[in-house]
Amino acid sequence: MVTELLENGLDKFHLRKPDHSVARMAEFLDAIPRRMLKKIIIHRTPELLKDYPVGGYHHTARESLKPFRRSRSRSLHKLKELANVEPELSYVFFGPVYDSISKFGHKPKVPLADIRKSLAKLSKNSNRPMVYALGGIRRNKIGYLMDTGFDGVALLGSIWGKPNPVHAFKEFSRTVDSHASRLKGGF
Repeated sequence: MVTELLENGLDKFHLRKPDHSVARMAEFLDAIPRRMLKKIIIHRTPELLKDYPVGGYHHTARESLKPFRRSRSRSLHKLKELANVEPELSYVFFGPVYDSISKFGHKPKVPLADIRKSLAKLSKNSNRPMVYALGGIRRNKIGYLMDTGFDGVALLGSIWGKPNPVHAFKEFSRTVDSHASRLKGGF
């Protein structure tokens, strides 16, 4: 399924399996065509960075940044974290922005109006990472999130919770592309 998503335009796949051992994570990576590993971002298993040409590493909140030349990311949940985001990061996830689809009871802690203000301030910094909205994202919310100042969206439950995740991804991709072209002055 991951390979099919990547073949259909998924830019990055975050491999987050907190209950998996390093060996089991390696098995998962072994099943992905080597040419696609550059689109895989791994979580919690930095020891795999030396053995696999993955695209990046996603740091936990308490983890210091790894000296890694490829993509580095982190999840943020507070405006203070966003205001003080490390410029060495390639991108960050911020959320949840809506009630989570995949994690029952996981709700936003920050109103979108406050996030908009923080993103406006952050946008003045040319050396900032990209910021992607995370949590409870549905297709009808994409335009509002892009207008809020997010650079894009990260999806979990809205894709994996569907009977056909590839079809769900394609639908989201068309919606994001439509809004992105509108923001750039396209049609």
